[in-house]
Amino acid sequence: MRKFTAILAACALSLPVSAQLYVDVEKDVDCSVFIQKQGMTRAQQGMAISGDYIFSFEDGGHVNIYSFKNPTGKPLADFDLESKRPDNHSNNAEFGVETAPGGSFPLVYISVGKPSSEIDWTCFVESITHKGKKWSSKLVQTIVLDGNDWDKRGYASIFGAPSWLVDRERGEMWVFSAIKRTVAKVTKEAHENLYVATKFRIPALSEGPEVRLTVNDILDQVVFPYEVWFTQAGCVQDGKIYYCYGVGKQDPTRPSRIRVYDTDRRIISARYELQEEIPYEMEDIAIRDGWMYVNTNVNRKKTKDLPCIYKLSLPKAKEAPKTLEESLRQDPEKAGGIYYIDSFSDVNVTAAPAGYKPFYITGYFRHGARHMDDNFTYPDVYNTLKKASVSQNLTALGESVWKRVEAFWPRLDLRVCDLTMVGYRQSKDLGRRMADNYPEVFGGDPYVKTVSTSVVRVSETMHGFNLGLQSRLPGLEWDKIDATRTNIRYMNPYADGNPDKIALDQILRDFRGEWYQRYKSYALSMFDPEKFLARLFVDIEPVKAEYDPFDLMWRYWLAASVMQNLDETMPLWDVFTEDEIIGWTKAENYKYYMQKGPDPVNLVRGWGYGTRILRDIMDSAQESIRLGRHGVDLRFGHDGVLMATMTALHADDWATVVSDPDAVSDIWQVWNIPMNANLQLVFYKSESSDEILVKAMLNERDCKLPFEAVDGVFYRWSDMYPYYQQRFDEAERQMAETAKTDISGYPKQAVMHAVPSKK
Repeated sequence: MRKFTAILAACALSLPVSAQLYVDVEKDVDCSVFIQKQGMTRAQQGMAISGDYIFSFEDGGHVNIYSFKNPTGKPLADFDLESKRPDNHSNNAEFGVETAPGGSFPLVYISVGKPSSEIDWTCFVESITHKGKKWSSKLVQTIVLDGNDWDKRGYASIFGAPSWLVDRERGEMWVFSAIKRTVAKVTKEAHENLYVATKFRIPALSEGPEVRLTVNDILDQVVFPYEVWFTQAGCVQDGKIYYCYGVGKQDPTRPSRIRVYDTDRRIISARYELQEEIPYEMEDIAIRDGWMYVNTNVNRKKTKDLPCIYKLSLPKAKEAPKTLEESLRQDPEKAGGIYYIDSFSDVNVTAAPAGYKPFYITGYFRHGARHMDDNFTYPDVYNTLKKASVSQNLTALGESVWKRVEAFWPRLDLRVCDLTMVGYRQSKDLGRRMADNYPEVFGGDPYVKTVSTSVVRVSETMHGFNLGLQSRLPGLEWDKIDATRTNIRYMNPYADGNPDKIALDQILRDFRGEWYQRYKSYALSMFDPEKFLARLFVDIEPVKAEYDPFDLMWRYWLAASVMQNLDETMPLWDVFTEDEIIGWTKAENYKYYMQKGPDPVNLVRGWGYGTRILRDIMDSAQESIRLGRHGVDLRFGHDGVLMATMTALHADDWATVVSDPDAVSDIWQVWNIPMNANLQLVFYKSESSDEILVKAMLNERDCKLPFEAVDGVFYRWSDMYPYYQQRFDEAERQMAETAKTDISGYPKQAVMHAVPSKK
């Protein structure tokens, strides 16, 4: 087995010059020839593996069988599918989860993959039988995909060539295709096309010999960016689609590539460039025992080489990134900052010191994934594109973006501030994880209190969390659930309704504050909004006459960022270059650092209000300890409050002061306050000691606090409580001083949003 390092330059063969930021190409990939296939009669296409057998499908419906355990390359046997016919390209093959009566293997699903054929939208379901030396296959069901009315229902339509992929782990079926054909004659530029994955149930045999799947059967749909040409086939495993592209060395403009699409996170999670390692046309992928097996085909008129099956390593864990750029290239969606969707996949519970068990959890929780929370962003993006389209003022990229936004608009219109189902699932999962990870907290008769701000998306998040908790603990009873405005002073102190908020607080928050000019100047040092507009609009002057270029570019940035939060997505990152994406990420970090971090520009008031939520958290914990109760006391609110709270807590680097804007992103990354972010303090006690220990977690990952730990990340409550009480008192003293600041020199007008939408 040999290893290779993928060359990033290979990506440029068919990527646009001004490309968005994509996840780094896989490096140090293990790749070797598994089988050199003999016994071919026609072009090699789909492949599936079951038990000790590899089934290699040929154009027209012929199948060769090879041994998986003894891969000599010589066929063990061969047979014809009952669905064999000249236009059954057998482009993809997938074993399912159901076995037909008398069948020797699970049902196999055959994708036709022939756009010119009348059967292109049909999936043939066959049952393979093996008796002694005899192999046969019977057509037991056909599934027909009906693509009518998808667009009318807000789904992306596909051109044809559906590839039917079975997720055996989840019992689901995905249909993978594109909006347009993926050949260069049809899709000349990447922005013209999108890849579309649409989820359905796996039809049972009991549904009859023919099943028609319509728009009413769609369970989910994910739209992915288009950055590779010439689709082949692939497979899906546990929600990830592995798909291959290109024709190998037959055509250097269509090289060998694999992309991994995460349907949960709705991102391209891995990219392979394999032109040197797999020179033949890749046809299909199967996953077995932690490896990808890639079927290939050769042009027999041009070479005597035998087509091979390659063994290829799955994506490997990456080293911890050292810079912001490395972080973004490992996970480009982090560029969305506060709109980032964290998978929380690396959450682990640190073992407590010997004899200690958890008994109480308290903290502050941000709401789950939501739509945009302002009244400007969605309409500004929609209206600028619509108006320019009517006046024929859109570039080719602008026109393609308008087509996407116009079709997607029903998914955005009137959805400002709404919690999405992504956010609802996040909150339920968090509740389940808490119950699973800390069962001792909920034993016996626990005290259970959950409160939220009165904002609807926040209260919905709280109730989602409660449902997740109760799904694990059906008999759990709540002592208090509250979603009123009565706790606004500490739960959402930056809101207009806070009686303690003064005029200075609003000035420091809106565009009149000194932070804004610093933020804008820093951003403009990294990119030019007018160059951005010229990418979308033929003549930018009419746009500039109505909109501030910087603000409008920011609105597009927000729209691209928020897509990962939505139940159905429409990629928009491709309107930005890599440099713009990195620049906006740095600028947003700097903005929030000035607003809610330790930067002196916020006069202590930005982060100072965070001491009030911490005081409530710690005073309530002290009272629960005094009363001898166990359980949870949780608060649900907003991102800015959580940032200020982390600064007030002096956890990790949140309170580190730097003066250089470029240095901010080394210590402050606002993707660490993603949707469903949470600060938890977990309390532990032991029967052999009166000393109570506490650990702090941000997003269920341990934090370091600014004083001596007893053991790793565990701190004495007897040290912690008085330490922070002194900090809180000092912060209140400083806030009282800054409240005396003379504001007569500031404009009178109060603006809730950081930048006015229109000139």
